[in-house]
Amino acid sequence: MLSKPFKPLTIRKSPPTSQSDEFAVPTAKRRKLTPPNDNAASIKPLPSALAHQGPNAADGGKRRALKDIQNPPSPKRSAKSIDSDESHYSILWRVPTNKKNKTWTDDGVMVVAGGYAMLYSNTGRSIGRTAVSEPLISGSNLSVGGKEVEVDSKITRDQYLAVVKLTSVPRKSDSKSETKADNAPPPTPQQPKLSLRDQMKAQIQKEKGNGIRQDQKAVSRATAFKQPMKETTILPQGPSETPTPRHDPNAVGALAFRRPKCPPPGRQTVDVVLDPLIGKLLRPHQREGVQFLYECVMGLRDFDGQGCILADDMGLGKTLTTIALLWTLLRQSPAYKAPPVVRKALIVCPVSLIRNWKREFKKWLGLDRLGVLEFEDQSTRLNDFDGKVFQVMIIGYERLRAVADDLGKGQPIDIVICDEGHRLKTMKNKSAKAIEALNTRRRIILSGTPIQNDLSEFYAMANFVNDGCLGSQKGFIKDFEKPIMKSRQPNASEEDVERGQNASEELARTTSPFILRRTADILANFLPPKTEYVLFCKPTQAQAKIYRNVLQSAMFDRALSSSETAFQLITILKKLCNSPALMDPKYGNDDATPSASLTTLNEMLPGALSKLYQNSLSSKIRMLDHLLQQICHTTDEKVVVISNYTSTLNLIEQLLQNSNVGYLRLDGSVAATKRQGLVDQFNRSKSTQTFAFLLSAKAGGVGLNLIGASRLVLFDVDWNPATDDQAIARIHRQGQKRHCKIYRFLIKGGLEERIWQRQVVKRALADSIMQGGSTASNGGLDIKAKGKGQTSTFSQEELKDLFRLDETEGLRTHDLIGCTCQGTGIEDEVVKSEDSSELLGRDGDDVSEDELPKVSAFEEKFTTKSTKRKRSSSKSIITEKTGAEAERGELLKYTHLDTSVFSRADGDEDTIGRISAVVDDDCLEHVLRLGREVTGGGSVAYIFKRVKGSQPL
Repeated sequence: MLSKPFKPLTIRKSPPTSQSDEFAVPTAKRRKLTPPNDNAASIKPLPSALAHQGPNAADGGKRRALKDIQNPPSPKRSAKSIDSDESHYSILWRVPTNKKNKTWTDDGVMVVAGGYAMLYSNTGRSIGRTAVSEPLISGSNLSVGGKEVEVDSKITRDQYLAVVKLTSVPRKSDSKSETKADNAPPPTPQQPKLSLRDQMKAQIQKEKGNGIRQDQKAVSRATAFKQPMKETTILPQGPSETPTPRHDPNAVGALAFRRPKCPPPGRQTVDVVLDPLIGKLLRPHQREGVQFLYECVMGLRDFDGQGCILADDMGLGKTLTTIALLWTLLRQSPAYKAPPVVRKALIVCPVSLIRNWKREFKKWLGLDRLGVLEFEDQSTRLNDFDGKVFQVMIIGYERLRAVADDLGKGQPIDIVICDEGHRLKTMKNKSAKAIEALNTRRRIILSGTPIQNDLSEFYAMANFVNDGCLGSQKGFIKDFEKPIMKSRQPNASEEDVERGQNASEELARTTSPFILRRTADILANFLPPKTEYVLFCKPTQAQAKIYRNVLQSAMFDRALSSSETAFQLITILKKLCNSPALMDPKYGNDDATPSASLTTLNEMLPGALSKLYQNSLSSKIRMLDHLLQQICHTTDEKVVVISNYTSTLNLIEQLLQNSNVGYLRLDGSVAATKRQGLVDQFNRSKSTQTFAFLLSAKAGGVGLNLIGASRLVLFDVDWNPATDDQAIARIHRQGQKRHCKIYRFLIKGGLEERIWQRQVVKRALADSIMQGGSTASNGGLDIKAKGKGQTSTFSQEELKDLFRLDETEGLRTHDLIGCTCQGTGIEDEVVKSEDSSELLGRDGDDVSEDELPKVSAFEEKFTTKSTKRKRSSSKSIITEKTGAEAERGELLKYTHLDTSVFSRADGDEDTIGRISAVVDDDCLEHVLRLGREVTGGGSVAYIFKRVKGSQPL
C-alpha cells in the first residue's frame, strides 16, 4: 500500500462576514516578541471599528508593548503552622517474610509531612519514604522502602529529633529561605561599578556584619538542642586529679550510694550517684530498693556473696527499680577514672515478658541511650551482644538453655537478673544450671512470691543467688526444714514448737541481709482501693448429685491408696465445680483425644447422670452470667475473667458470644509476639467495644498490665496462692485509676473451699520466713521424704476430708474461726479465752465433736492447738504464736456476710439492708437478690469481703 505524501497543516481562515472584510489587513503568521525600534509613546490607541481585529490591525501590524504583570505572592506560613503539618510516630518495622510467627526487626521513628512518610531506624539511618493519603493511627500498617511498618504510638517532635539528628531534618530556616527565593521580585538592573574607595567601605561593613553573625552563631550553638540524661545531668570533668562524680551528690533529692570500705589499689574513691532524671521518677520504696540492690551486688552488706532477692509484692515497680540499678552500673564506678562496674547485663524472664522489658527500657531511658537486644528468634545473633552496641540482652528461660554454652565463650557477663525467679525453685532446674555455667557472681532474683509451697524452694533460690549461704541441702533440711515443719503439725509437742520457732527466727536472720520484701500496703497512698469478695456459691442440685455419685464410685476408693489417682480425682472435682459440662470427656476439650481419667470415671457412674452434663446447670456459670450482664449494662467498666483451664475458658467464651459482648482471649495458644498487642488493644478500647478479657492464669497471668479493666473474676482456685495473687495484680497496679473489685468464685462445702483454706496456710508460711515472723501451719500437708527430693502427700483421713461435700447450712470455715459476727459483718466479741477450742454452732450454741462431720487437719488445729496452750506454761503462751492463730488472724481480716438471707422467703429486711450496706456493690447486690428460682437452685450462701487502701476516688 502506497503511503500518502505529507501535507502540511493549513490555518483555517474565517469566512468574510461583510464586503469590507475583504480589504482587512491579514493577521501576522507569527508574533514578534521584540518590540519595534519605534518609540512606544507613538503608538496610538486603536479605533473602535478595528479593536476587534487584534492589536496589529492598526499601524500596519505594529503591536503594543507588553506590560509586566507579577503574580501575587503566596501567603506566608508561620512556623507554628509548619510544625502542625508534621506528625511524628514511633514504629516497628521488619523485612517482609513468609514465616508463620513473624517478629519485628527493630524499632524506629517516622515523620509524615507534605503527603509523604519518611522512615528512620532507631540509629537515625534513613530507610525510605512513601506517599501517605490517610491519617495514621496506632496499629496502622504500611510499606515504606520495602519494609513492613506498624505504627506504635504518636510522639513529640523532640522525641523524634532525639533519634534523627537535626542535620538529617530540613530546617525551618532553609524552607523559609526557599519560600522567599520563590516569591522574590525580578532582579534589579545591574548597578554601576563602585569606585575603589566605595569598595573599601563596603568591605569594612561586611566584616563587621560577619563578626555579629559569628557571635549570634556562638550563642545559638550554646542554646542548641541537648539530649536529656547525656549532658544536662553530668558534671564537667576537669583536668585535675580531684575525683569528680558523674552527677552532683549535693543536689536536692540526690541519691548517693554507699562507698566501699577500702578504695581499689592505686585509685581514688568517688561517689556513685543515681542519675537525677531517673531518681526524680522513683517513689520512696523504689529508691530504697535501688540502694539495697546496689549494696548487695557491690558486696557492701554483711553476707558472703554478691547476689540478692527482691521479693516485693506485684505492682511495686521491681522493673523500674532494676532499670535504675543497671543504668547506674553501666555508666559509673566507685573507683575514679575506672571503667563502669558492668559492661554486659543479662535479663532472663518468661518469653511473654521480653517485649514488656524492652518497652520499659524505652519508656524510662529512651531509644538511643542504651543498647537493648531482644533474643526472641533464630535470626538474633549472639555476636551482637558485645557490650559496645548492645549492653543489655533480654532472653527467655527456655531459650537460654540452648545458647548458654555460646554465651559463656564471649566476653564475660557481669550481672544476671532473673525475673519471676521463683521458676528456679529446684536444685536440678536446667535454667539455674545454665546461668551458673556463666560464672557470674552478681545474680538478682525478682519475684513477688519467693515461697510458694515449701522451704525447699526457698533454699534453692537463696543458694542460687549466694552459693553456700545456707550450707548444704542436707544440712538445711536437718537444721531448718524438719524442725519448722514438725512444729506446725497439729500434734507437735511444746518442745517441738519451741525448736521450730528458734529455727524459723534463725533462718530469717540469716537471709534478711540479701532479701528485701515489701507488701503492696505501702502503695495505699498511690493506688486506688481494692475490694476482694470471696463468693461461696451453693452448688446446683445437679452438681451436688454428680458430686455425691463421684464420691461413691470405685475411683474414690482407688484415690485413697494411689496418689496418682488422687490427683486425677482432684482435677475432675475442680472441673465439676466449674461446670457439669466438663464431666463430658469430649465437651470443652481442646485435644482430639478425650480425657482417659474422665472416660474411666464415667464408666463407673450411672448412665443417667450424663443428661446432667450441661453448662446451664453450673452454679458458678449462672452467677457469672448475671454479674457480667449487670456490670455491662449499668457501668462503663471492663472485666478480666481468669481460669486455670482452657476448657473452662471455652465455656465462658461461649457464654460471652451468646451475650453478644466484645471480648479478647489470651491463653497458651497465642504467640508470645502477639500477646502485648492484645493487651494494648484491650486497654485502649472502650467497654462498648471490648468488654471482657479472658485470661489463662498459667499462660498470661504474670507480668501483663491490664489496667484498662477495674473488675476481675477468679473463676476457679489454685493450690498455689501466688497464682491467684499474680492474677489479681494484673489490674491493681501502677496506672490504675479506678476502684478495683475482685470476685473469687468458690463452691461452698466442696473441694474448692478446702483449697482456699490451704492458701491461707501457705501465706502464713511465707510471711513467717520472709518477714521474720513466727511459725505457721502447713495446712495438714504431711511432708515425707521420697528418694532424694521431697513431695507433699496426704493421709487417707486427709483425703477423705478433702473430697467431702458439706451440704449443711452456714459456712464451715466461718464456724471454725470462732467469729461471733453471725454473718452480719459486725463482730461483737472476739473469742480470746483459753476455751476457744469449743466450736460455735449455727445459733451460737456449743456443739460436741461427735455431732460434727469428720474434721480436717486444718480444722483440727483450731481445736487441739488451743487446748495444748491451755495446758502449757504462761511463758510459752506469750512467746508462741501458733499456726492456728496466724491462720485465724488472716481470716479475721475479712468481713463475713451470711447472704443466704437474700434467697430465703422469710428474710429479715433490716438484716438484708445492713448486709447490702456492707457489700457496697450495686452489681453484686443485684445478683444476691435474685431468687433460687432464677439461679437454678444455686446462690451465694456466704461472702468474705476485704478492702485494702483508702485513697478517695
